[in-house]
Amino acid sequence: MPSPTFTDRQKKYWDKKKHSKRKSPDSPVIRSYVQPKIDLIINKIDLPDDSKVMDVGAGNGYFSYWFDKRWDTTAIDYSEVILENNPVEKKMVMDARNLEFPDNSFDLVFCHAVLHHIDKPDRIKVINEMRRVSKKYVVMIEPNCFNPLMYAFGLLKKEERGLLDFSISYSAQLIHDGGLRVIESASWGALTPNRMPLTRLLLPIFAKFERKLLFGVNNIVIAEK
Repeated sequence: MPSPTFTDRQKKYWDKKKHSKRKSPDSPVIRSYVQPKIDLIINKIDLPDDSKVMDVGAGNGYFSYWFDKRWDTTAIDYSEVILENNPVEKKMVMDARNLEFPDNSFDLVFCHAVLHHIDKPDRIKVINEMRRVSKKYVVMIEPNCFNPLMYAFGLLKKEERGLLDFSISYSAQLIHDGGLRVIESASWGALTPNRMPLTRLLLPIFAKFERKLLFGVNNIVIAEK
């Protein structure tokens, strides 16, 4: 029997029941984390109200919940456990390396904190699949390895070690290698939604930094076909 891959081990980790008890997508922390990023996206691309959006690796819906308030949104994730609490009506268990949709099915295909949980050789497969099922736009958000907190997190937690690859240049190059044209790439924000200490005290402060930052917590790449 072949040894489990990095991606296989990730699925086993995310299938643990504890991951079904994450913050609600409509919590103040998640809203403060998500909304400025969506604002950036709609400032950079044309996404009419009748657009179709797919959230790849949607988890319990941090982004898909807010996308679905404005656009027809489909959420997919490899883990049934974490997906079961996603409030979006259209959701299904699916491997991002093999998206079961026809070409050009969605106006925007989006992923957040997915690729660093995928085996390195398979990341380009995910980008290629996202490009294939997108009519026009692809957006990728990943942790920034040059952010000191994210770097330490990647070193200390084996399930997050893949983030150590994700500089802004690596993220943009991955998108480029997938046959897409980068519209915008930026390091962004200070909020860490699942690990926000002293939320009531610190959220108003950290929320002010949900914008472009030199060593932000995340890298955002907005691209088109």
